[in-house]
Amino acid sequence: MHAFQKWRSGWTLSEEIRISEGPPVPDTHPILSAGPTAVQSLTQRRQSLATRFQKARSRTAELVATLSPEDQMVQTVPDGAPAKWHLAHTSWLFEVAVLIPFSPGYRAADPAFLDLFAANSDGGVAPTRVLSRPTAAEIMRHRDQINAAVLHLIDGIDDGLWDSAESALMMAIAHERRHQERMLLHIKHALWSNPLRPAYEQAPDHPHLGAPPDGWLDQPGGLVEVGRPMPLPGFDHESPRHRVWLEPYRLAARPVTCGDYLAFIEAGGYGDRSLWLSDGWEIAKAEGWSAPLYWQRGDSESGSPWQVFTLYGMQPLDADEPVCHISWYEADAYARWAGKRLPREAEWEAVAAACDSMGNLLGTGHRHPRAGTCHGTGPWQMCGDVWEWTADAFTTYPGYRHPHAGDKTALDEAVNGRLASNRMVLRGGSCLTPFDHAGPWTRHYLRPETRLSMSGFRLAEDVPATAARRRRRSAPAPAPG
Repeated sequence: MHAFQKWRSGWTLSEEIRISEGPPVPDTHPILSAGPTAVQSLTQRRQSLATRFQKARSRTAELVATLSPEDQMVQTVPDGAPAKWHLAHTSWLFEVAVLIPFSPGYRAADPAFLDLFAANSDGGVAPTRVLSRPTAAEIMRHRDQINAAVLHLIDGIDDGLWDSAESALMMAIAHERRHQERMLLHIKHALWSNPLRPAYEQAPDHPHLGAPPDGWLDQPGGLVEVGRPMPLPGFDHESPRHRVWLEPYRLAARPVTCGDYLAFIEAGGYGDRSLWLSDGWEIAKAEGWSAPLYWQRGDSESGSPWQVFTLYGMQPLDADEPVCHISWYEADAYARWAGKRLPREAEWEAVAAACDSMGNLLGTGHRHPRAGTCHGTGPWQMCGDVWEWTADAFTTYPGYRHPHAGDKTALDEAVNGRLASNRMVLRGGSCLTPFDHAGPWTRHYLRPETRLSMSGFRLAEDVPATAARRRRRSAPAPAPG
């Protein structure tokens, strides 16, 4: 399993990933720093960034290698995009945020691409992108041109401009990595919308592992620190680090499984108005929800009561794997049905900060949530397999500062704080999340009705004050001195 190692000043990603069924394999996307004490020369920083850039760009190209040119032009999600657009849009950001500002005399590889693949800047729903032209081959040639120009810039930029250029490059690389997950989600929906239900790729031959035990982790609460430790790389909305008071609580040791959620369905959870918030009930009725997205009842040919569409095509439902493609409203209704609640994001992070193992992430070779990828006493799969909804609305942390405050010429494409409205927080990461975008401090945000993401959840519950006091009284006294 992939491990974050905890240093005195924060976390860093280890150089290896161990999966339970095999030997170590190299991490495909290592974090630049080898540890909090690592000091790199300017030459080393250039080499590290060039490697990081090449790996990110290569991974995106690999993700479309199984698609036909026709596959790459399909858009089935109103606020989504075809794979071709993702390929070109990520190049667009390298042009406008890196090459044009830092390469004197640079001329756009194709000026038309600067408008065609720009971000939607008006804040509304993005227009449907019908992209038969430019062709997939032309977009890949354009990517190659941008790759060569960026590598030339990294190698030759003046030392005095390096810090600013490095910062812009890191932002653009993070933006590309984020689009890798979004692109796979849009590809999945496009293939599912096809009546043939074609597979994106063949399922890997991994053994089935049962779900981890269904247990609870007692937490004392108190004053905790949350937020991304600096100077670890990450997004603007994950800092600054700050303190939060938590009452005693219990957190489920594992995410809710498909088998757990199936019991909710069979108990009539989608028809019980008392379990749902008003907006959630209205959306569920209007959209005809009766199960998670991509679930469908089996037939005599399938041999399974339920099937689920995956990037490997239609598969029998595995009751042991974490449930995914769940909206916040569905997660909240299930929690109420179970007599529990969703965790606050600070509660989630306080537990994850002490967890040194990861679940299934992009690069492990499995693009669907898996059961039982961790060993020990828990918690299990807090980072990986599925994003986990929390009870908190998305807002910025106390002391947050816009990274480009006052600079009206700066791009906001990778600034997440601007989106702090009408969204709920998810934590951890999914099987489609890059390794260095999943950690104890990682914050994701989606509208509460969204079901496109690989989103699941785990439960929490309050601990009565009397029980918490009883546990504190029974705890052994600290050793003197």
